[in-house]
Amino acid sequence: MSTLEAIISMLEAMPEDARIKVMKFTQKLFTSQKTATPFVAVGRELILSDLVESRHQISDGQGLDMEDAPKQMGKDNGFI
Repeated sequence: MSTLEAIISMLEAMPEDARIKVMKFTQKLFTSQKTATPFVAVGRELILSDLVESRHQISDGQGLDMEDAPKQMGKDNGFI
């Protein structure tokens, strides 16, 4: 079963009021004036200042090993 077929199957099994909620939500996604990305655009100056700060932290020994970083992020966010 393809993803599309699975979605159609789920929609067909839903009660009518639930399908209407899905349709309204989908319409909002396509008509919203908000961008699709949750990230805020930043300028060159902010990127460069973040890079300088990051380099200072690494030179002070505050950086994480790249093997440990994903594990630590998972723990911090409750995934592990």
